[in-house]
Amino acid sequence: MRARERTTLQVEPFLDFSEVLKGREARNWSIGPANDLWLLTSGEVLHFDGTGALAARLRISEPGRQSHYVQPLPGGEVALVEGRCRFIAKDQHERNAAVYTREGARVREFTLGDGIEDVQATSDGRLWVSYFDEGVMGNRGWGRGDADTTPIGVSGLVLFDSQGKCLSDYDAEAAGTDIIVDCYALNVASDDETWLYFYSEFPLVRLRSGEPATVWKTPLRGATAFAVNDTHVLFNGTYESHEYFQLFSLYDRGARRLKPQGTFRFEDGAGTPWRPTRACGRGSWLYGVDGTRVFRIDLDTVLAAANAWS
Repeated sequence: MRARERTTLQVEPFLDFSEVLKGREARNWSIGPANDLWLLTSGEVLHFDGTGALAARLRISEPGRQSHYVQPLPGGEVALVEGRCRFIAKDQHERNAAVYTREGARVREFTLGDGIEDVQATSDGRLWVSYFDEGVMGNRGWGRGDADTTPIGVSGLVLFDSQGKCLSDYDAEAAGTDIIVDCYALNVASDDETWLYFYSEFPLVRLRSGEPATVWKTPLRGATAFAVNDTHVLFNGTYESHEYFQLFSLYDRGARRLKPQGTFRFEDGAGTPWRPTRACGRGSWLYGVDGTRVFRIDLDTVLAAANAWS
């Protein structure tokens, strides 16, 4: 493969939260709408601002809960979401989302469904929730063939308000795609623009407020995150390798068609490759955590490197 097609870029860690954890386990992390990082630990939520500085500690006691996702809401509220929940009876199921004040007081709970893959909030407090296959087809009492047990995530992607009310869900027929079986990657780029990539055909779909869905066919299978802007998209690899990142332009000679622009490998100053155990895209930024180190790369940096070889 020619050098211009495979490029190594040095990317230093955005932050390392090993010191602030002080031996505690990091359960999970999320990126908020302001490109700030929220880290879940036992009994505490750590908020890092867009520069990587520790901005706040939220002491939240959750007896009997194991939250997997955290997102900020307007008014200083914070939503914590568990990825799984059981259907018990009609209008009675486990509430797997809880909203807290900055002081740690729980103010409300609601149900977002089972089998949650990701949760990303908009700046005005709406929650985009994507689902993996069990959340779409049913498990834990959901999906038994009757209307009452229809999974909340049957469409694969649902938009809720900050009170847990469903506002809309993904319409595969209107978008002209296959149904979502498993939403591999979600990117809420702004309050009015959301992107997704899903199994089994792995299209890239853009949803904009007041517009029909826009769909691109992709040649990639198995990416779990991507960064995107109006002209390009960067995927975090494939089933075969998440070490090499694939860059495409969204248009090829004016046609809405992905055009390969290069393959990238990111490494730190010591030459250690970036191999995140989990990655997340927010607009044109791609984030990943490798151990306790957080890396991020923006499309402008990648495009500048690609153009240097053109």
